[in-house]
Amino acid sequence: MVRSRSRVGAWTRIETTTAPAASSSRMPSAYARSAHGSHTRTATWSCTWLRYVAVLAFVLLATPSLAAEPTGSALSAPLSGTNVDPTPVPESNGELGELLGRIAENNEEDSSEESASDSDDNEGSIGIVGAFNGVSSFSPGSNGAALGLDSNSMSLLSLTENSATLLAAASASGQVTAACTIYDSGSFKKVFMGGSISMLNTTTVGYVFGVDASGNIDSMLGGVNGPVNALYCDNETQLVYVGGNFTSTVNGLTSNVATMRSTSTGSLAIYEATGGAWRPFSFRGLNGPVFDFAKVSKNVYAVGAFTSTVDNATHTALNEQPMDLSACTITGGNNAEIQGFSDPHNIICTQNADSAGNTWLMRDKLPGYYRIDFPFKATPSLLRLMNTLYEGRGTKAIRLEAAPNNQALTMSYLDPETHVEMFCTQSCPLPQDYNWHEFRFVDNADVLANITGIIVNIVDWYGMGGGFNKIELYQRDASVHAIDEYNASPCSSQAIRPSSQVSGNWKPTTAASYHGSYLTFSVNSNDIASAEAQSATVTLVPFVPESGFYQVYMSIPGCQNTNTCLQRTSAKVTWLMNGKRSVVTTVAQHNLNDEEIPVLSGYMPASSMNFSSAIYVQLANEGDVDPQATSVEVVVDSFRLERITSYTDLNGVIELYEDLNSDLQVNGPLYAPLKEGLPASSAVYAATHGTFNDTNPEDTLFLGGQFLDTDKNYYSIACYRDEKITALANAGVWGDVRALTFIGSSLYAGGSFNGTADFSLALNNVGEYNTTDQRWYPLVGGTNGVVNGVVPYAPFGSRAVAFTGDFTVVNGDDGTSPVEIGVNGLAMWDTLAGGWTNTPYLEGKPSLVYSDARSDDHDSVAFAAGNFNAAAALKANGAVLLTPSENIQAINMMGFDLQPSDSGSFVVNSGLWYAKNNGTTPMLVVGGQFRTLDGGINIAKLDDGKWKRLVTDINGEVLTINNAANLLFVGGVANVTDTSDQKAFKGLKVLDMDRDRVFETPSLKSSEGDLVGVRVNKVAIRADTSMVVVGGNFTLAGGMLSCPYICTLDINEAQWSPLGSNTLIDQVTDLLFVRDRLIVAGTFKNGTEPTKYLREFDFGLNAWADIDGADKLPGPVTVLTAASDGQETTDGFYITGVSMKDASPYFYKYDGSTVTAPKFTIGSQSTINGILEVPRSRIPDSVLGTGNSSSSLTRRDSEPVIPDNYVLAVSGDLYLPSGLRASNAFFYNDKWAPFLSTIQDNGSPGYISSVFFEIPPTNVYQRHRLSVALVIIIAIAIALGITFLIVLVGLVYIYLRNRREAAATASAASAALAATTAGTTKVPLGATATMLGTGAAAAAATAAGTRNLQSDGFRGTAGARETWGNVNAVTGEPVSFDNIAPSTGRLNSGTPVGLAGLAAAGRKAAVSSDTYVQQDMDKKANYDDTNESLDSIFKSAAAEAEAEAESEARERATSTGSMGSDPGAVGAYAMPTPRHYTSQQHDARDRSESPDHSRTSMYRTDSTNPFEQRMALRESQGAFPPAGPFADGDDGVGHIPMPSPRHMHSEHAAAAALAGASGAAAAGLGAMAAKDARRRSESASTRNTDADYSASQSPSSRPSGESSVGGSSAHLPIRDSLKQYPVFYAKFTFSSRETGELGFRAGERVFVIDQSDEIWWMGIVDHGSDQPLEQGVFPATYVSSEPPKSNDWSELM
Repeated sequence: MVRSRSRVGAWTRIETTTAPAASSSRMPSAYARSAHGSHTRTATWSCTWLRYVAVLAFVLLATPSLAAEPTGSALSAPLSGTNVDPTPVPESNGELGELLGRIAENNEEDSSEESASDSDDNEGSIGIVGAFNGVSSFSPGSNGAALGLDSNSMSLLSLTENSATLLAAASASGQVTAACTIYDSGSFKKVFMGGSISMLNTTTVGYVFGVDASGNIDSMLGGVNGPVNALYCDNETQLVYVGGNFTSTVNGLTSNVATMRSTSTGSLAIYEATGGAWRPFSFRGLNGPVFDFAKVSKNVYAVGAFTSTVDNATHTALNEQPMDLSACTITGGNNAEIQGFSDPHNIICTQNADSAGNTWLMRDKLPGYYRIDFPFKATPSLLRLMNTLYEGRGTKAIRLEAAPNNQALTMSYLDPETHVEMFCTQSCPLPQDYNWHEFRFVDNADVLANITGIIVNIVDWYGMGGGFNKIELYQRDASVHAIDEYNASPCSSQAIRPSSQVSGNWKPTTAASYHGSYLTFSVNSNDIASAEAQSATVTLVPFVPESGFYQVYMSIPGCQNTNTCLQRTSAKVTWLMNGKRSVVTTVAQHNLNDEEIPVLSGYMPASSMNFSSAIYVQLANEGDVDPQATSVEVVVDSFRLERITSYTDLNGVIELYEDLNSDLQVNGPLYAPLKEGLPASSAVYAATHGTFNDTNPEDTLFLGGQFLDTDKNYYSIACYRDEKITALANAGVWGDVRALTFIGSSLYAGGSFNGTADFSLALNNVGEYNTTDQRWYPLVGGTNGVVNGVVPYAPFGSRAVAFTGDFTVVNGDDGTSPVEIGVNGLAMWDTLAGGWTNTPYLEGKPSLVYSDARSDDHDSVAFAAGNFNAAAALKANGAVLLTPSENIQAINMMGFDLQPSDSGSFVVNSGLWYAKNNGTTPMLVVGGQFRTLDGGINIAKLDDGKWKRLVTDINGEVLTINNAANLLFVGGVANVTDTSDQKAFKGLKVLDMDRDRVFETPSLKSSEGDLVGVRVNKVAIRADTSMVVVGGNFTLAGGMLSCPYICTLDINEAQWSPLGSNTLIDQVTDLLFVRDRLIVAGTFKNGTEPTKYLREFDFGLNAWADIDGADKLPGPVTVLTAASDGQETTDGFYITGVSMKDASPYFYKYDGSTVTAPKFTIGSQSTINGILEVPRSRIPDSVLGTGNSSSSLTRRDSEPVIPDNYVLAVSGDLYLPSGLRASNAFFYNDKWAPFLSTIQDNGSPGYISSVFFEIPPTNVYQRHRLSVALVIIIAIAIALGITFLIVLVGLVYIYLRNRREAAATASAASAALAATTAGTTKVPLGATATMLGTGAAAAAATAAGTRNLQSDGFRGTAGARETWGNVNAVTGEPVSFDNIAPSTGRLNSGTPVGLAGLAAAGRKAAVSSDTYVQQDMDKKANYDDTNESLDSIFKSAAAEAEAEAESEARERATSTGSMGSDPGAVGAYAMPTPRHYTSQQHDARDRSESPDHSRTSMYRTDSTNPFEQRMALRESQGAFPPAGPFADGDDGVGHIPMPSPRHMHSEHAAAAALAGASGAAAAGLGAMAAKDARRRSESASTRNTDADYSASQSPSSRPSGESSVGGSSAHLPIRDSLKQYPVFYAKFTFSSRETGELGFRAGERVFVIDQSDEIWWMGIVDHGSDQPLEQGVFPATYVSSEPPKSNDWSELM
């Protein structure tokens, strides 16, 4: 909640720092030197290997954390500029006192830094809990802060941020509904309040009054005669504007009948705050109630339900137009015969005493009369008489009659005792004194206008007869006569009198039938335009008593009176209204009878010494003239000015100019309607001033009420600027607007409306209109009732807006869902945070909350009125903060307060900021007797500004809270009503905050083994250990362990242990650690020794010991508090208890050696819950005063007990010697200074139970055991990790083994190739045979075959030879078929299968370069494996060709006999013959016809090569199908063609040699290879392709033994078969990187055989006739269907 700059709260200055857990604030050095240390230390009982395993598990599971630290929410106080970052604190006041001492020492080291620290972030908040609903601080000089009030009467309060003060009380029959404040030179002067109140304290008030800072009441001259709705204080003019439902000020009503009508204010009045007088308006008010005021620029606007001003003739003053009685005919009836007293003229214009010549008397004992006959027509309005007292004579009663018909006239007068207007006709009393007595003529204007005089009949008298001393007669309206003698009485006291002047030949005229004389101007009809005629003028100057609007009447005698009707013409009348404006009119005077004609109307300023209005009468130049008239005339008698209503079109708004000086009224009235008004019948309930943040940021008047204009589309709210009414967005609101205020750039409205007028947005009685974006915004869900008041609330800063009215619920939002918040007619909105926030504490519905937050010279004061039970500065149910800025601050969000328990009890006994260690965010926890909105019982945590349930309910009163690491100890009164409940509170409950569960411990019990009487009063933590000490009322721990009244609990073992052998006989009330000694407050009794109330347990000695001087204590100790004595560490402590003698509180101190009793005085009814030692410098002088800063609290032997520059802060329920009752007070200089006051909802004073600071937690020694779930998770992680490692090791082993085998295979292949190459290029075939014998012959054959392979086709892609290396092919190193890459012909490092040298390479070349295969499409399905790739099919074809070549070689060797010398060698490798594949029957027939040709499987079923396994499986299933595509041969059967004869010789020779054939066989094959080579050389020039060469051979020309199948002309070459596929051209070079990819150079042709994929296509590349075909997949974007241009060839080469 936003707070003002007031500095009342003192304890924040005591200074405790905020922990760094949740903020950037710095930790002071005091914490570093703390006896408890600055860091929580925990012992981790786990092995190093377990840590490594845990780390591994984290990595494997990618889990950021297995167990997160609990995180509490930082305190977030509503309307707080920054959230409070609390630090944990022990519940004990002992630790608090010790902390204060350490902080004090630091503060005193450098006093210059002390003031600078005010603005630093090193001061923490102070938590205060207790039994209260509202809290305040005592204002200097006040008698109370939190107030208990009488709800049967109205209470008037002043509220600041931290205090509440009762100003006055009133009767229950009235309420205050309006207020405003007047300041003088920036200081508060007086608050004015109004409503329906008639009695304030013992002072009678008339609906409005003022109260100054001293409490003096200003009755404002009796106030007004009706309820007041609105007040506005103009501090510039020191005027108070009053609006309501009244007709006059009381002062005006009680003055006299002459002015009582003129002082009518008509719902509007102005009071001079400085002069203490009512200031009259120049108009008489308004004809309807006024509801609000607003000042815009220099002028004040009054709004309400009125249409016109009240300022007609009825409301004029009656004593402002005296009649000249000296010009009248005066007669007396029964004049006295006493000389000097018989002349009735004696009493006219006399100023002398009651004596001869100055008094008129009647004859003795006879009635008489006093008659006045008017020489002119007049309308009397007031008769004033002064009685005579001559010789005891005097007039007692009179009766007035009209002349000439003696009609009795009704008069009124003011009763001198009751001040009430009375009416009389036959007898009107006249008191016997020398005062003026006034009688008002009551009859209507028609009766009074026709009288020619009055008769005052004396019907009763005093003494011997009646008479008068003085007489005056007044007429109502201002008038001026052409004959100046008739103007004003010569004895009139007014400075300005009416007058007339004549210019020209004007003559008096008296007609017999006309009452009075007048002036006539005559001229020949031909001379009307002459200068003489036109210059003849009568100038009349009336006396205008006040500015206003007037109707001017001209009296014109009838022409019949003088028989001059033929001569009458028109008169020119000019009215000089003011210095700048005049009006001219022509008035015809042809009337036969006497008439009074209205000639002019308008505004006329009041007459003054500087200016007076004037009327000029002349002969009209163009008047109507009778043709028969030879002369013309005009007449002038008199003019009468009758006051008329100023405005009749106000429609709810009137503008009042700031300066009401009469001199400024010359140019016009000082009040006016709007230039463009609201519609007729508008009722305006609220007005305020603001600005628009747009291109025209001028002052704007916002109006709200009940009105609408469908043409301009605005409803109930609009703004007035640029002299016109403007609609707001969404056309306004649908309903009534009753209150408005403007803050920042937003307009806040309240009333009875449900949303915007266009029904686009729901508002529910309240809304915000932002003038920057000109949009409406809801205030969450609004209210459930009418809002009557909206004001800024100054004590909470410029962010707060207070709403009052008839509502009980505001609809809020807790961030996740809507929330209904119960209120009692008061709600507070935070304009910055955009939500409802806490309010001042008013136990009752307020009729008024007022604060002038937009004034530049205001104090942070608000005022409230209503029928309240209790009041305080802030609503806080049981818990409140004192912030570093020294302000009282609410802890929770509005609507989330702690609630009374189901039994109606409510108290908060203990609180602390829980934190596991210094690195965790603290969380505020409180305990007592209460419940939370979410069902929590007796213990709660603060979570995001809301009190919420904590872990579990405590169904017993909580007395103490403390924490050790992650364990929260909750002690209190055991629940004995339902012991069967497993969750029943047994006096102590330990909560594991990390696991959000109850930490099970053996329960405490009474000596009977039950829970009766069991309670835990205190839980203390022994620093740097795992020990927790529990004290209270119990006997057994765990059911069997004797542990009377005090016991220790090991938090690691969850076991109770007794604390030595003690002599306690009653409960322990408090515990305090001092160094390593435990101070125990209880009742100790050892045999016959005296009872002791305080002992200590020394852990160093492990024994109980007495405390010196403790036997002096007069009764049980209730509170122990550490004493710092201004030192870092100390053995001293303060002792508070209750005397056994009279139950009064006592106060002692242990100074480290003995217990002493200081001088300390407090009321015996007091309850002390805590005493703290506080640095004097931290207490504001406004609280303590400006006396000596040294404390004089001493022991009774005059030795000091409290260190210098310190005071004592005492908390509880305190009865101070001054008679004040406080919840906290400071004791210094042998006197008390009350500071905090609390109140409960029933009006009784509250009390403070505990005060705690934000300080670091106590260090403890704690083992951390892993939970079962965590152990399971770690075990699973370990298992997964081991499995992963095993798999990883296996993969690494396989990788290394394959790498070694591949290296060996590559080495063998390189050796074979090297040997073959050497035989081809360097050694002749014969030489080879000679040198090597049979082996050499084989080598020669191999060389010949190799040359043929190299020249005819086995030439791989670029770099293929480099992969072969220098392998000696003759050595017979095993190279498997799978070592040949299917798409490139490169040698791979595969697993060897027993084939020697380059046999595999030769077989591959034979298949892929010069052969093609076809397949019978009808048989394809029998062998189609959809899981195999095209690459596998090509592999199959190569393998099949290899097998058939082996069979063919064996057949040829058998037929030529060249193999006979070594049959074993032939069996080792036989070239297969071509096989036809048409059906299974064909295969069977072939096998039956050629049993010698059955081939041996070349694939191992146990091979690790997947391809070899697949080939072996297919062989085992029947005839081995070749890979397609196939074409039909001459026999219609698909077959695999074998190489042409020219190739077979070289191939067979090489194969035989590589397979280890005999020398003869090798020689034969070598010869065949040589012959074949010569044949190729001869036909090289004519041979284009292998197919052409094959086709040119005839069967007869083939050598014996050669098969004709391979050279059949019906078989198309494979290159020709590619023509059926679309041809593409490589745009870029693509290098294959993986098996199955097709590499090519830019410009090469690519035959695409599969385009089913959009990205990767499958194709075949023909690198040339001397290169094998390659098949594989490649990127589709690398080829194009268009061949490259001619100029691109150079780039492609």
